[in-house]
Amino acid sequence: MGLKWLFSTMFAVLAHPEAFWKEGLARREGVNAMRDYAAPVIAMVQLAKLPLVGVPKPAMILAIVSFILDVAVLYLLAGAIASAAGSDRKTSLQEEILATLCYALTPVWLAELFYFAETWRWLFLVGALLHAFLILKPGLHAMLDLEGPQADTLTGKSALLTSGASLASFMAMTGLIRIFTSI
Repeated sequence: MGLKWLFSTMFAVLAHPEAFWKEGLARREGVNAMRDYAAPVIAMVQLAKLPLVGVPKPAMILAIVSFILDVAVLYLLAGAIASAAGSDRKTSLQEEILATLCYALTPVWLAELFYFAETWRWLFLVGALLHAFLILKPGLHAMLDLEGPQADTLTGKSALLTSGASLASFMAMTGLIRIFTSI
């Protein structure tokens, strides 16, 4: 997977999420969503934040801690949503949910660049979460083959869990940003 694939996938996820989930099965064939997509996107965002901190050593520490925090939130969120789904096929279900979240959380990770924007950062977080929900809903339906009230219930629980996890991550990162930019 090269940069061309990564950027074209990011564009497809952000601009046309419904089409990405419907016709994107071939694009995701043989792809480990965490290794091939989510980790590079998170790393690119962290590298883009380096100049915003200004001082090299605190900037690197912030980038490493933010990367670990984003990955931890991703795995915890996948486990929580898989538990909320309550299915018999836990391992494959959790992998499918993790893959869905790897793509759906793209706007939230990209919004981290705007966490330095003082009072506007909340607006960027809310906008990113709304966009993430627009990606997550068709993704859960496509990846898990859910129908009717079960799909709506899982989508609602997923939205609530994603909001809570993203808000906790946002609060932790803004606190870290304040610590590392004041050094």
